[in-house]
Amino acid sequence: MDFTALLQKINSHWEQQLPFVIYAAPEHTKVNVLLQQDATYYSAKGFNNTGFVFAPFDDKKASFCIPEAFSEKITLEVSMPTVLNTDTPFCQELTSDKEKHLAYVSEILDNIKNKTVEKVVATRKKEIPLTGFDLSELIRRIISMDTAAFRYVWYHPKTGIWCGVSPEVLLMSEGANFSTMALAGTQKVTGDTTPDWGSKETFEQQLVTKAITTNLKKITTTLEVSSPKTHKAGSLYHIKTQIKGAFDKKETSLAQIANVLHPTPAVCGSPRDAAFAIIQELEGYNREFYTGFLGPLDLQNNTAQLYVNLRCMKISPTMATLYVGGGITLDSMPQDEWQETKNKMATMLSVLGSMLP
Repeated sequence: MDFTALLQKINSHWEQQLPFVIYAAPEHTKVNVLLQQDATYYSAKGFNNTGFVFAPFDDKKASFCIPEAFSEKITLEVSMPTVLNTDTPFCQELTSDKEKHLAYVSEILDNIKNKTVEKVVATRKKEIPLTGFDLSELIRRIISMDTAAFRYVWYHPKTGIWCGVSPEVLLMSEGANFSTMALAGTQKVTGDTTPDWGSKETFEQQLVTKAITTNLKKITTTLEVSSPKTHKAGSLYHIKTQIKGAFDKKETSLAQIANVLHPTPAVCGSPRDAAFAIIQELEGYNREFYTGFLGPLDLQNNTAQLYVNLRCMKISPTMATLYVGGGITLDSMPQDEWQETKNKMATMLSVLGSMLP
């Protein structure tokens, strides 16, 4: 089977409204596909099935799994398809949307100044009409988008189509050993220049790292934390700290580690409960699976490759919903935060290409 035949098979599956996922790991030239053989809903709570998990930002809402046991599994080595046009299309922003986001960031800053919270991740969504939706073209563009990131296209009749290109690991686990990362701070890639990180970005990175390591120390036997380094993800730079450790398999499950990590301070804030409460009160929309997590899970070998669902969008044949956000700390400037969300939107806009009006 070649890639074109695989896309035809996935299209046929989608037309029957049956769940599927196609994904590629960072730096890999093979794609993996699960084609669920019926439309049954399987929960990812508790990590009870080997397969692909798809979990929302709010862990009180339904999570999904496409189990291998009830799916056709295909792995295919491919030459990454060439996408002819990856220029970022123009996106008209409404003044009302900008004013709403600036007001949201300002309210968060008031909470930070009142010391009720140290950091909150403020996000927004942007709905963009589509014409001539093409699932095969969408998959081609996602898979070839940024081979250093985790790329996926997911469909379930209860969730619709989601796709994304994520640079952020939530959990890599093999046996008793695991790794994760703290990722924060954002600057746009400009030529060959390296970013000069300011106090706002470095403080945000320290908050994220501290919160993750504090939570992990409760359930791990060893923990190693690297020094922060600049990390390039597509057209953006971030600060990344690598975190590795080991846990007692008899006392700690993969689901417990994922629950301790999710949602990370990089997508929610710190302290987590206070930040989550502010998001629920002020953000004004349901993030659904944006800033949730996803990836393959193998219970037999006790392995997981889970990623935070960033640089993603939800798609119907007539509408794409893009999601973007940024971490707000005491030094944040609302206008700068608005611009950061516009920079982050570029990745998914370039995926849409010819499907835009």
